[in-house]
Amino acid sequence: MKKHILFSLAIGSLFVLTGCENTNVWEEEQDIKQAYLVGIGEEGALVTRNVNYADESAETFVSVGTSGSLNPDGDIHCTLIEDPSGITSYNQKYKSSTEIQYQALPAANYNISSMNAVIRAGESYARIPVAIHPEGLHCDSLYALPLKMESCKEYPVAQAETVVLFAIKTYNNYSGYYNYIGTNNGASFSLIRNAVAVNKNTIRIYYTGTEELARAKDTGLTITVNEDNTLSLAGWKNLNVTEGSGSYDPQNKTFSFTCRVNGNEVEAYLISATASEE
Repeated sequence: MKKHILFSLAIGSLFVLTGCENTNVWEEEQDIKQAYLVGIGEEGALVTRNVNYADESAETFVSVGTSGSLNPDGDIHCTLIEDPSGITSYNQKYKSSTEIQYQALPAANYNISSMNAVIRAGESYARIPVAIHPEGLHCDSLYALPLKMESCKEYPVAQAETVVLFAIKTYNNYSGYYNYIGTNNGASFSLIRNAVAVNKNTIRIYYTGTEELARAKDTGLTITVNEDNTLSLAGWKNLNVTEGSGSYDPQNKTFSFTCRVNGNEVEAYLISATASEE
């Protein structure tokens, strides 16, 4: 019995090996060939691009790709278009009426070199450069560049109606999370604060209480780092800040300052807690 089993296995193995010599399945396409805009598979087709306020023109990329087990053997030509309806659809599906809504990135704040992309033979992706000009973008607004693939000459387009939102998230060299410690009219405090970038050299924190955007106008404290690393302090909206001064230690990423806030004497430190771009 064992001899018969071994003989059968040997015959089967020989058949497989002979078949492999005649046809290599890995040399044939095993999937549907389609062109797609990278990002269509993300939740809400939302892709975030981090942009530093310090960059007058920050370069980022939009990518297109092809599906399948093999790279194309010829050039693939794809054309993109802007479609603002994708922003409306996203807001309706993912944002409540009380939340900040996404808006189209203003035309003055970006430049797309071309709306056409060519995926070269033997490659699976192509990138289109996009220059973002962050100056003037408001720190409390949500901006997105809505794009979708309009056509592809050689392949069908996957999820042709899907609009990818390239959301622009601004930061600067000082934004991120900090340990916020000090005294307010002699009373000690210790909090974690998210310093939001306002422009290339200014951050905003909540000088007291919880971090809620509705409270920013009354408790928002802005800190500007001057060229000599001295600090200028001011209230965001209604906060009365006077006699403010201090310094920034770039080596330790630490702010130290004193000021009067609504008449209260404040002496505080911001000690970097993370290196995140917030």
